[in-house]
Amino acid sequence: MFKRLANWLSLTPTERRVLLFLAGTLIAGAAIRAVQETFPPEQNFDYRAIDSSFAAYRARLPADSAKPAIAATDHPLDLNTATAAELLSLPGIGKTIAERIVKQRDVVGKFASVEDLLLVKGIGKKKLEKLKPFIAVQ
Repeated sequence: MFKRLANWLSLTPTERRVLLFLAGTLIAGAAIRAVQETFPPEQNFDYRAIDSSFAAYRARLPADSAKPAIAATDHPLDLNTATAAELLSLPGIGKTIAERIVKQRDVVGKFASVEDLLLVKGIGKKKLEKLKPFIAVQ
């Protein structure tokens, strides 16, 4: 029947293939839609509820509560003797930067001044200014 229709419409072989493809796609789409309507998903996940819960949780937290920061009035941390774990207590210093500071000290030698921290990747002038009350070099 399709061949008679194709001959009647004077379709080329390529046009026949395209027509078959489109008909197949239409049938497959209709079948998928019928199955989805017959068996609706049991649970639609509402991401808005998770987002609002996360936002409420973040609103309750202080700005930098992920780790305890040492107070500026405490004795400053000596960069030449501090371990990576001790460096983590500094504001704005995470695991990666703490490891970089220790590695810089091991490779280059002791820090001559606090400004030598600018040689560590990830520490810029702004971060150094925030750290100055908490660190020292002896």
